[in-house]
Amino acid sequence: MREYEIMFNSRNSANYAKPISAFLIEPERLDAQTGLMHFAHGWGGNRYQYREMQREFSDRYNLVCVATEYRQSGYDFDAVTGKGAYLPYDASHFQVIDCLNAVRHVLRLYPGINRERVIDFGGSQGGHVAMLMSIFSPCTFALVIGACGISHLDEKWVQASGREFGADELAIRNVVRMADRVQCQVVLMHGTADETVPDRHTRMLEQALLDAGKTVTSKYYEGGDHALGPVTNRRDSVVEMADGLIDSARNTNVDDFTAGREVRIPCETKSFVIDWSKAPDDVALTRWEQK
Repeated sequence: MREYEIMFNSRNSANYAKPISAFLIEPERLDAQTGLMHFAHGWGGNRYQYREMQREFSDRYNLVCVATEYRQSGYDFDAVTGKGAYLPYDASHFQVIDCLNAVRHVLRLYPGINRERVIDFGGSQGGHVAMLMSIFSPCTFALVIGACGISHLDEKWVQASGREFGADELAIRNVVRMADRVQCQVVLMHGTADETVPDRHTRMLEQALLDAGKTVTSKYYEGGDHALGPVTNRRDSVVEMADGLIDSARNTNVDDFTAGREVRIPCETKSFVIDWSKAPDDVALTRWEQK
């Protein structure tokens, strides 16, 4: 098992000079079935938050596991503790692009990866990021798993961001609103006693996905907190709910990066456009257009 890190410039690097960091673990043996799993950390967390899960899952499921430390969080904020976040906070926009660019970099590093087996996991804000990744790159993922995740920026998270958001900025961060754009299978989990992100976030998202005819499996742990304790924990819940799916889920589409697709997402007054034919650090990778 090899563990190492990569650093790269991402979209908006001209305005945000720090490179993006990602932590990788590869399985003992790579073969034609080796897939990729991305891990997205929480608000103010860092790229090592799910290191033990990465170590286990890399061999358990034959996956190259990568965790992105997106801008404004973790060691990017505090080089000693790896905890905390800058204000005002991006709150899952350029951060989502950072994570998708990390996936692109890993796919370039491992050209033999089975692109039908690209999986996304995140908890808390990472759950928000993971779901948005599946919307910004809709033909790439076979499975997305969200634990105790934010589904939209309600008043609590707007205030925590320390900034104001226009209608289009709120819309592009609202997974409930865009649930019909999710193309892969979804697994969701939440604790009913979560005081950090109340379980209504997952319940709203689950209903929106079901209303859109999507394949979603959800579980609510009675008395579970933000980490799902003392009932269980996020690692055990993922294994309980998604063990078979992580092995079997497949995306049969040509992924967005290989195809160089342009993804257009209408919001309120504008459309957000991502052009996956552009390089990760190209300012033309994303743009806003009037509807």
